[in-house]
Amino acid sequence: MRGRIAAAAALVLLLGGCASSTAPGSTATRPSLITAGPEVRTATGEAARRAAEVTAAWPGSAAEQAWEHGYFPLQDTTEWPPEGAFRDGADKAAYLAGHIDLATTLPVSVSGTTEVTFADGSRLALPQRSAKAVFDSLTERRSGCATGCDTRLTVTAVQPGTTTVATSRGQAVIPVWEFTITGYDRPFRYPAVLSQAPTRTMPALVTGDTTLHSVSADGLVLTAGVPHGSCDTVLPGEVHETDRAVVLIGRITPVKSGLPCNAALLVTPVEFRLSRPLGTRAVLGLADGRPQTPTAR
Repeated sequence: MRGRIAAAAALVLLLGGCASSTAPGSTATRPSLITAGPEVRTATGEAARRAAEVTAAWPGSAAEQAWEHGYFPLQDTTEWPPEGAFRDGADKAAYLAGHIDLATTLPVSVSGTTEVTFADGSRLALPQRSAKAVFDSLTERRSGCATGCDTRLTVTAVQPGTTTVATSRGQAVIPVWEFTITGYDRPFRYPAVLSQAPTRTMPALVTGDTTLHSVSADGLVLTAGVPHGSCDTVLPGEVHETDRAVVLIGRITPVKSGLPCNAALLVTPVEFRLSRPLGTRAVLGLADGRPQTPTAR
């Protein structure tokens, strides 16, 4: 994992096996860190088989190509409303319902392409998402409208702009379309280029999946969150390593106390020791096989 990567989104797992009632007198406590220890714990069993499938599918995949050489955002790039939006509930309801009118001419791209500029100065030419495509996506929204259903918003100007986003290749400046809407001093911004990352689908629940939190300065110890139920004990984790990727595997065991469990989903931080520094290898999720980035807690 590159040290320059700074942000991502965390995977939430719902773990079964606990009763829906809360144990009498139970209190929520912050889970303690389970340290890595000096030895490398290599993955075994069914989790090791799944991890091997994940790492084998990574080299040459569309996800790896986008991660290494393309435009792979590490944050939500759907839209950037102005700070403090919306003025009131009626405006928000109209926006979510697609009640938006156009009172200007939309700019048209001549070439149909645009560029993403990375922090190292490299540029990537990609198809441009047109201003019309953005406007159409806004008016096609069909969310329910409980209040302010008669309110309509009006776009009075659209112009090109830029914004900076975190990507797998570091910070990048991307083109956006800036939509001026009546009543707002600052524009609503939308990406004029789309991510090259493959579409994400919700994976089936996989026991042992983790969420990467941090990487040590020497790259030998990774800390990740292991989700579990209130009646589970978290054990030291295991790792599956190749020369291109790493998969972290959390391990838990039920506590046979005879006491009722509560329905809380807990996440305990666990350290995982690698056999060699992580370097540029990707950390892949056990469930979905997608690269993860540190999300410090």
